[in-house]
Amino acid sequence: MIRRTVFRWTAWVAGVLALVLLAAWMWWRESDTAARWRFEETMKTYCGGVLAYEKGPLSDGLGHEVRLRSDYSPRKNAHNCRLGRTGRQVVVALLPGGDPGPGELEDTLPQLRDDVLLPLPLGGGWRGWIDGSSARVLLDCRGSADRVAVMVEMVSPLREEDAEKVFARPETMWEETDHLSGTRFALATAVKAAAHWGCEAETGKPLTSLPEVTRDETTNSADGTCAGLPFARDPRLDTVRETAVDRSAVYEICEVTASQHFSTASYSFSARFGPYALTARREGGPRAVTGEAGARGGTLWASARCPGDTERALFTGYTPPEATTAWFPGERGGETFGLPAFFEFAERSAERHGCTDLRLPKTR
Repeated sequence: MIRRTVFRWTAWVAGVLALVLLAAWMWWRESDTAARWRFEETMKTYCGGVLAYEKGPLSDGLGHEVRLRSDYSPRKNAHNCRLGRTGRQVVVALLPGGDPGPGELEDTLPQLRDDVLLPLPLGGGWRGWIDGSSARVLLDCRGSADRVAVMVEMVSPLREEDAEKVFARPETMWEETDHLSGTRFALATAVKAAAHWGCEAETGKPLTSLPEVTRDETTNSADGTCAGLPFARDPRLDTVRETAVDRSAVYEICEVTASQHFSTASYSFSARFGPYALTARREGGPRAVTGEAGARGGTLWASARCPGDTERALFTGYTPPEATTAWFPGERGGETFGLPAFFEFAERSAERHGCTDLRLPKTR
C-alpha cells in the first residue's frame, strides 16, 4: 500500500514537473519577454557586441524582432554585419593611427555609392555625413591617432526615381524615410564601440533632425561649398550643386555646370579628410592621384595638413571636356574657370577646417 502511494505520488510529481517544463518551454519560445531576453543575450557577442541595440539618449536602439543575417570580422576590431529582412549592412571598425593598409580600409570604409544625394554633413558637432543610402560617423580618440568609423545602410535608401520628389520638397523628405533613426543608431553605435575599445572620444549632441537636402541652385545663390568661386570667368556657368558648410564635415562636394552648353558632365570639386582622404587616394582608375599636389588631364589635386588627422586632406577637381569647346558661335574655345576655381575651393575648405601647409598644383 505504501509502495503504491509513493508510486502515485512520484507519477503525479513527474506529471506536474513535465507540465511546468512544457509551459516554461512554450513561454521561452512564444513570450515577447523571453524573445527580448534571447535577443539581448545574443547581442552581447553579435557584431563584436558593439552595436547600440539598447535605447538611450542618442538612439531608440533596435527592436528584438530584427533579424541578424550575418556577422563577419575582416580583421581585429572590425565587424561587418547585416540586419533585418533587407540585410542592410553595418560596418564598425577601430582604425589604427597612421596608414592601416589598403585591405583594411577597403573592408572598413566602403566607398560612397549614392547617386541621388550629395553627402550632407551630420551637424550637431559630429564628424560624418548622410546621403541617400547610408550614414557615416567618425570619432577621434583623445591622446592617440586612432579613430572609430561606422557605416549604416538605410532600410529604405532613396532611389534615382525619388529624386524629383526629394528636390521638390526637401524640407519634408526625411519624414518618409528611416534616415533619422538609422543615423541616430550609427551615432550611438560609434559611441558604444569607442567605449568598448577604450577610445575616449568627443561626441556631439543628440540629433533630432537631419540637414535639409541640397537642391540645384543658380551660381549667384551658392552659399555652401561652391560659394566664392569665380563664376564670372565663364558666363556659360549657371547651376551649382553643393554640400553645406560645416567644420566637422569629412566629405565636401561642389559641382558647377552650364545647363545650356554641357550635356551631362560638370565641374566637380571635392574635399575629403582623415581616413576618407586616404581611401580616395587608393580608389585607382584614370583619376587616381599621387603626391601631395598635381594635375593630369582634366584632374587636379591638392593636399593639406589638418588638426587631429595623420593623413593629409585631399582636394580634387575635375574639368569636363565640354568646357574647352567654343562658348558661343563665332568665338574661340577655351577653358578659364577650372584652375582658379579649384584653388579657391581648396583654400576656402582648408581654412574652414583649420588646415595648414596647403600644397596646390603648379600653374603653367
